[in-house]
Amino acid sequence: MVQALVPPQGASAEILDPGAGGCPISTIVGGDNLVQNGDFAQGAVGFTSGLSNRGHGVYPDDANGGGFSIQTGTVVYPPFEANPYLYGRPFPGDPQRDVPPSNTYFYSNPSEANYLAGNGRVNLWTQVVAVAPNTTYNFFAYFDNLLDPVKSANGTADPLIELRVNNLSVGTTIVPKTPDRWVPIQFAFTTGNNVTSITLQIDSLTNSTFGDDFAMTQINLKQCVSGIGVAKYVFPPVAATRNGEEGFQLEYWITFRNLGANPVADIQAVDDLATVFASAEAWEVISLSSVSESGFAVLNVNPSFDGQHDLELLAANQSLAPGQRARLRLVIWVQPPPGPVVFRNVVNLVARSGNVTITDVSMPGFDPDPNHNGDPKEEDEIGATISIFSPFKYWVPVVSR
Repeated sequence: MVQALVPPQGASAEILDPGAGGCPISTIVGGDNLVQNGDFAQGAVGFTSGLSNRGHGVYPDDANGGGFSIQTGTVVYPPFEANPYLYGRPFPGDPQRDVPPSNTYFYSNPSEANYLAGNGRVNLWTQVVAVAPNTTYNFFAYFDNLLDPVKSANGTADPLIELRVNNLSVGTTIVPKTPDRWVPIQFAFTTGNNVTSITLQIDSLTNSTFGDDFAMTQINLKQCVSGIGVAKYVFPPVAATRNGEEGFQLEYWITFRNLGANPVADIQAVDDLATVFASAEAWEVISLSSVSESGFAVLNVNPSFDGQHDLELLAANQSLAPGQRARLRLVIWVQPPPGPVVFRNVVNLVARSGNVTITDVSMPGFDPDPNHNGDPKEEDEIGATISIFSPFKYWVPVVSR
């Protein structure tokens, strides 16, 4: 058993609306992770486990009673076999949920005796976490089936993982061998009245030692809050002369949208044009203004923005009410280099929903959330806005006869 360096075990308390799929629609995870040592970077501290700790960087083989081991980096097991079939690897990070990469992870390998003792259930990880009453949270972690999908024998079991809150199951999920990657498992719930702490638990219900090896890391508990998204569109370049120099004018439209049911305040939007146009012969901000049209709120722009020394697009204390949109018009003059060049531009957004910090990175286009699910941070809703310049001209030869 690992000694828990957490507050005393909280009393059982009510939770409401447990459900798969993470935060409810029109909300995203935000703020700090309330779980201690969720990436296991501090080793085997901050939690209890029904498995024995075999030590750091050890293969927790069944022959010696199974157990768990905190691993670092890429590992290959079993070390004594000529053709190993268990592979561990670092976690690459998850920008959608603001989860950074992790080089450390928990390698779980319960023994037959562990499953027998728990009637098919083995507790892998338990921690008591301080929370606020009447607040919606997302409990999530990342799992990787360690068996090579080709080399592993037919009939091996896929790990069956259960997340529990205050001893109540909030859902079970299988971690398959294919696709061979880290996968998130997440469930959201709302705390009841007067709840100030909860017990989070992760169990294995696989009940088989033939293939139940898996890794887990970045265990998180974060609030579900209103999200704000940003999108950036660029019009085709237009030839323009500036101070006697030939170049092009680029017009960007930057669209903000509050996607939730609560106000979003302290909106900050950073646009690092010096990095974007580092390869240009010359460039200059011509104008930055807020679009005042029907359906758009007016945000005050930062009059000192130049994209090089002052990167903030907005003045201080800007906010959007639920559902509100706002749009900025940014005009740049640029003189591209002689060779072909691609200018890639993103806006990095930080704001506050209640007392929680939320973020987004712009996607190309006019709508920060094209699928309208309230989460602008999905993988296909983040990307650079691109302008391409090429000096080449293509000539079609004419043949005389």
